[in-house]
Amino acid sequence: MKCRLHRGIVGLSFSLCCAAFSLPAVAQVAQNSDAEELRRRAQQEAQERQRQLQQPSVSLPRQRSDEDLQSYTLAPESLCFPVQRVTLAFPEQVSEAVRRTGGFALQMDPFHFIQTYLAGYAGSCLGQQGIETILRRVTGQILERGYSTTRVGIGQQDLSTGQLSITLVPGIIHAIRFKDPAITASYRSAFPTQAGALLNLRDLEQGLEQMKRVASQDVDMQILPTDVPGQSDVVLEVKRIKPWKLTLSLDDSGAKSTGKYQAGINLAIDDLLGINDLFNAGFSSDADRMGQARGTTGNNFSYSAPAGYWTFGVSGSTSRYHQRIAGLFQTFVSSGHSENLEVRVQKLFQRDAQQKNSLQLRIGKRWSRSYIDDTEIEVQRRNTTFAELGWMHRHYFGDVQLDATLANRWGVSWFNGAADAPDRLSDGPTYRYSMQTIDATVVAPFKLGGQSLTYVGTLRGQHSRSRLYLTDQFAIGSRYTVRGFDGELTLASESGVFLRNDLEIALGSTGAALYAGLDAGRLYGPSVANLQGDTLAGAAIGLRGAVSGLHYELFAGWALVRPEQFQTAMPAAGFNLIYQF
Repeated sequence: MKCRLHRGIVGLSFSLCCAAFSLPAVAQVAQNSDAEELRRRAQQEAQERQRQLQQPSVSLPRQRSDEDLQSYTLAPESLCFPVQRVTLAFPEQVSEAVRRTGGFALQMDPFHFIQTYLAGYAGSCLGQQGIETILRRVTGQILERGYSTTRVGIGQQDLSTGQLSITLVPGIIHAIRFKDPAITASYRSAFPTQAGALLNLRDLEQGLEQMKRVASQDVDMQILPTDVPGQSDVVLEVKRIKPWKLTLSLDDSGAKSTGKYQAGINLAIDDLLGINDLFNAGFSSDADRMGQARGTTGNNFSYSAPAGYWTFGVSGSTSRYHQRIAGLFQTFVSSGHSENLEVRVQKLFQRDAQQKNSLQLRIGKRWSRSYIDDTEIEVQRRNTTFAELGWMHRHYFGDVQLDATLANRWGVSWFNGAADAPDRLSDGPTYRYSMQTIDATVVAPFKLGGQSLTYVGTLRGQHSRSRLYLTDQFAIGSRYTVRGFDGELTLASESGVFLRNDLEIALGSTGAALYAGLDAGRLYGPSVANLQGDTLAGAAIGLRGAVSGLHYELFAGWALVRPEQFQTAMPAAGFNLIYQF
């Protein structure tokens, strides 16, 4: 009896004599497709984490006070006057632009906090020392909020009337301009402020950061007074290098079954549209070049542009893999391809000298298909959509930097996202999931015996009460998650957490650093019942650095805790080379 593969109607159809061939084949293809997606996602998350750490941060100098600026306590004075009301007023000679910032009785007025604070002095007995204390506290509160050119003072007045009037001159931006008039750069998309607006250091810091995110330009700023009281010019000095960068990469992050060595080329173009925007496009492929035996290819792009406190971005990628697999009766080609598209919007809603807080909305699409020879396995076809809302937080504790993102992700039907099958079992995987994630990294430089060291800790976690398809699960056991494992096998489930710890020591002025790492991860959720175990731990040592345009990393890892049947190379060594033109 002849074994034959039928094409048509719904995916794959096999004759009964081929059952022994078909089921292992389909399982192998599904495993390959899901493994490639988990590997791609882990790498993408690690790269995004690194990009967040390298985002520029600007903190302009602020005057600080050790005094309790919210206190109402005043030293007793022998000569004082009972005051029933303390108010704010403009000086008569200020410009119309300054006057337009008034309206102190309005709750939304930027200086309403001063009027609210001054109301607490009603009924006080004020003398010269008390008035000076009030002015000092009000000035401190104004500076705390970033209004560095706003001033308060007191004119001549009769306190016997029971009223004290404090004069406020709001600091206004007269103009934002470049030091070199020949500069063609644009600041309008970067700065959330403009001429005629209140001068606030937080707005200026945001604008500088949005311009500095363009890697090929650096920006310095000066605030210069004008001839008009209360108005200042913001003067920008821009330094630029070539606006493009070509990057070549080579590493061994791939799978043996589809190409261990991976090569890539990426082109980055800065300020493409003249709005402080960033564009990247890249191509990757296995470097083994084994033809029909196995291989991978991929393309990716990203684009982002600022708008003051907003940042908008879009990214996409495609990937393909193939490998020749020996079945029971014949050799067949397992292959697959996937496409990803994502749009994100980020809004910074709070910042001060120590921290920044943002909200981020992400909407993503993923399409994927898998094949045996040229025949699609339709049960493996995916067309899914997710939406994610996250809170992004950066905090400085002295020299220590903390970056954290808390998010909730939903599987949704938007843009034709797939729905669960009508015959889906109640405990089966679903496209309509809800999951919570945390991604936090702390960087803490310190000195020990005169030697500079840096501790880097990364916590990544995911939780879902839904049973998830493998591509949405949380995986551990690779160079991007829990080190000490070669990545050929991973453990994955609906929920999990891993912690990475690195201690890095710089090797003098060589540009190189040695590091030692200790990682651990654990999985939770329904799928754990089908795994060999739920816990992995490993250690790693490595060397990273840069010579001219070459960035390199060499490492080796050892598994410390793993299930008995969980196979991995010992040591699990690897490398990563990047050359930038």
